[in-house]
Amino acid sequence: MTVTRLRLALGLFGCWFALSSMADGVKFHDLRFDQAAERAASEEKVVFIDFFTTWCLPCKVMDATTFKDPDVAAWLADHTVALKVDAEANEENAALAKRFLVESYPNYVYVTPDGEVLDRITGKRDPDEFVADSEAILAGENAVTRATRALAEGDRNDPTLRMALGRAYAELGRHEDALREYLWCFDEGNVHRPAFRGVRLSYLLINIIALGQSHQPAHQAIVARRDAAEQRLLDGSATEDDVNVFVAINRELDDSDSTLGMYDKLKDETTLADPVVERLLYWCFDLLVAARRYGEVVEGLDIPARAQDDLDQFDRLMALYAEEYEGRPEALLLWRDDTADMVRRDVVASYQVLIGVGMHAEAAEIARKLIAKLGDDDANTLNALAWAGYLTGSPTNANLAQARMAYELTAGKNIPMVNTLARVLKTLGHGEEAVAVAEQGVADAVTDDGREIMAACLEYCREPPAG
Repeated sequence: MTVTRLRLALGLFGCWFALSSMADGVKFHDLRFDQAAERAASEEKVVFIDFFTTWCLPCKVMDATTFKDPDVAAWLADHTVALKVDAEANEENAALAKRFLVESYPNYVYVTPDGEVLDRITGKRDPDEFVADSEAILAGENAVTRATRALAEGDRNDPTLRMALGRAYAELGRHEDALREYLWCFDEGNVHRPAFRGVRLSYLLINIIALGQSHQPAHQAIVARRDAAEQRLLDGSATEDDVNVFVAINRELDDSDSTLGMYDKLKDETTLADPVVERLLYWCFDLLVAARRYGEVVEGLDIPARAQDDLDQFDRLMALYAEEYEGRPEALLLWRDDTADMVRRDVVASYQVLIGVGMHAEAAEIARKLIAKLGDDDANTLNALAWAGYLTGSPTNANLAQARMAYELTAGKNIPMVNTLARVLKTLGHGEEAVAVAEQGVADAVTDDGREIMAACLEYCREPPAG
């Protein structure tokens, strides 16, 4: 082979290797930020930082879809030194996230080599959107420019577009502008787009409260809306939306005591037939279950129907995800697991209520349907059902069978499932076996959390029988 032909072959091989590498997805460098900045300066690039957390599902979806795209991988390789940073992994990572004002996930920050933030992208993007937004950032546009243009080209009264503009303002530190857009969405969004209702009391509310951590007027504004809804609840003029606002804001402010206190007050002064109180009961469901006030829940809600609706919701959501992520099985599996976790949690709470009031036949039917939906080899479902029975203080033999099956499916090595089996055994009077299971769990635990869980479990199992 001549030198020229050899060089050509090597060049073609190099091109093939580069394309093959891009097909594997984005190459994230194992560098500290200062090292990445130095490299970016020498290569006339910018630093791209993917800030993520282990609990962030959209982060995982981006990893399984957009960051697997060869065009995205090629664009980032050409223009950036890319880093991937778990913002909660250690103090150094947390400090870097704080330095670059990361308050939500996923959060993709573009930084010049001298440390200046050019802009950021938040939330999921498909490959084409990601590249387009990234190119706009390097061309000098920022999130406000893009959001303003999208609003001008769309509907000025679209709360989704107005919320995106508010978030863009917040990311650039324009707090008053952000609050103006957020509050318009909160107060007027449902009027112009009823489908915005769910977003209003979840993502929008979270954004407002996050803004309130650095901009006190945002905190004051949302508390004022909570207090106004509370007053209408007290004077009898409240609508169902007032209930929704009152409960949702309390939830995000971690003030569940106020929600449950309002329920107790209204329950004592009116009847559960009142639609406003029924709505409050609906939102207080988890709080009442945690307080083991099962009788009140059964009195006010049709628990089997609630559980069935949650099971049906699983099918509805999976149909939507299957359409959105057609041809992308990794992303669909992530959404399936997340949806299963949500449905499992909600249905198991209904199951716990029925066990708690002794409606064992109805509870067994709910368990059967949930297992059929998520799989009879799903150890997480079996364990959750058994744990719910334990939490009532009166687990059944069915709960013991569930706990044993979950334990066996995980070969006795999953600490939460070992804990459940031992506690159910003890509660049902099988003290010696409970101690043996707990002792083995203590021996097998390999993390501090695991050892702490099993130490408490063993202490419980060794307690002498009551009476």
